[in-house]
Amino acid sequence: MKIGLHAFSFVLAAGLRDYQPVGRGALAASDMVEKAARLKCPAVQLALRQVKEMDMVGLVNLGQLAKELGVTLHLSTSTLQGEHLADMIRKAQYLGAPQVTVGMSRLKGTVQQRQRMLEDLLRELDVAIKTAEKYKIVLAFENGRHTAAADLAAFIQAAQSEYVGVCFDAGNALTVPENPAESANILGPLAKSAHLKDWQVYRSLEGAMLVNCPVGDGVINLIEVLRVLKLHKPDLLLFLQTAAERVSVPILEDQFLREYPRITARSLAGLLRQGTLVYSPEELQFPHESKAPEKDVLKWEEDRLKRSLKQAQKLLGTESLTLSLG
Repeated sequence: MKIGLHAFSFVLAAGLRDYQPVGRGALAASDMVEKAARLKCPAVQLALRQVKEMDMVGLVNLGQLAKELGVTLHLSTSTLQGEHLADMIRKAQYLGAPQVTVGMSRLKGTVQQRQRMLEDLLRELDVAIKTAEKYKIVLAFENGRHTAAADLAAFIQAAQSEYVGVCFDAGNALTVPENPAESANILGPLAKSAHLKDWQVYRSLEGAMLVNCPVGDGVINLIEVLRVLKLHKPDLLLFLQTAAERVSVPILEDQFLREYPRITARSLAGLLRQGTLVYSPEELQFPHESKAPEKDVLKWEEDRLKRSLKQAQKLLGTESLTLSLG
């Protein structure tokens, strides 16, 4: 198993969400590739926004730079449309990228609504699968954020293509909520890549608030998750994701419980037990939210990435990962 960098580990420096660095400008895709090479990371997962305006020549040039530096590129998107995914595969082909990761965060609604959306996507997926098989590029659908592991596994199996699989996100499992190691055991056989991140859990009026933190500082038993993934896919590529983000999991609201019938009392209790502190939006601000100087914001983001990378490398080297599941 090896560790690559996810674009959202530079979500602030790259201006990918609600912050735009002014002093030195936003970190470009080429800058991210060069940074990965300096950190000796073999791969980078780029966001669609970083390459959306590039023409074929720009994509090919970026891919050539990555190849020269020994960095493999992956792409990611969250648009759940068959023709869009086919277009993403064509972009990946120009980049020399072997995989496109598809986030499922837009798959919202009731059980019936989400099921219909999955069925619609499956029907639309035919054009994308044909394009994937033509270029031998994998579509990897991400778990969590409204999609239970068992439902995603059924969706992948229904696609019936070796070029459709899972990008397993260890942190997203808690948003459903599910035990990350148990989710990894369900999705591990279908995994084509993974996202490695950690959460600190706080109690809120609605239930729980997940706050991204450096790897190893949160509640996820990452050694157990990595052990399960390694059992199924020893050479899986892990993308480090240390984005400045928080996710509300309103497990005390009736509507949330109705929308996620697979939730067990054990998973609910487990999440609540981990939230020993009360969430305070005023006290738990990221540096850019508290109007810190730009240089301090970017240094904070860089420092937590490097700290997480060091800890992740340490986790991969632990003897615990060599043990079989008992």
